[in-house]
Amino acid sequence: MENTASGQGKKFDRQQLLLSVIRQNPGILIRDLAKQLAVSRETIRRDFDELCDAGVLERRYGGANAIGPGNALSFDLRQQQHVPERRRIARATVDMVEAGQVIMLAPGTTALIFAETLAAADKPLTVITNGLREAHTLSEAESIRVIMAPGDVDGREGFVWGHDTTTFLSGYSADLAVFFADALNVNGVFESDPRTAAVVRSMIAHSNANMLLMDHNRFDKQALQLICPIDRIGTLVSDEGPAGALADALATRTRVTGSAMPR
Repeated sequence: MENTASGQGKKFDRQQLLLSVIRQNPGILIRDLAKQLAVSRETIRRDFDELCDAGVLERRYGGANAIGPGNALSFDLRQQQHVPERRRIARATVDMVEAGQVIMLAPGTTALIFAETLAAADKPLTVITNGLREAHTLSEAESIRVIMAPGDVDGREGFVWGHDTTTFLSGYSADLAVFFADALNVNGVFESDPRTAAVVRSMIAHSNANMLLMDHNRFDKQALQLICPIDRIGTLVSDEGPAGALADALATRTRVTGSAMPR
């Protein structure tokens, strides 16, 4: 089981890198991708098949083109990655949530796991979210009042976004913003999708405190849009502590969950 999980994680990281290389060099050929990523051409072709099925690549002669902005991999494909780590993070965060709080919840793959765990905890809460899946999941808990933000709908990613969304959020004051991101480094928290980054910035601005939920695989990485500088993070909840300069920059903001548990 652990070997399978490790293999899936390596494939996920390779496919993310593959997409990044294609976005930077759209004309790159399969043979050059194989050489740059130090894998066989057959491996690149299998990755192409999966990424085309996920709707983020389209084939062309000798290579492939990236499709659309935002996250490199589809929601369904991302949802399969690093699940044990994200479940531990969700459980630890739910334990820190206090009854009666008003929470702004950003959408995402970890957000959905968090929402499932929170719904099962039976705590009286108010949750304001722009996540379609998260709102539906939380609405099944009688103890949770769910407030859904308006906006333009992205059905594939499962959220609403835009000016209507951020304006709506600005009308509330929450106890806590719970958010997620694609990358964290010494310069701050980063997100691939500019639409999500804008909404999360609004949530942070209109909450008294915030928690960033992120598995360690995203540490010391870079993505397109800055959500906030590192000193704006309230608490980082992760399955494994950061190291080196990132650990120094975060100082006391990190809460490590289940680090002794096998991955």
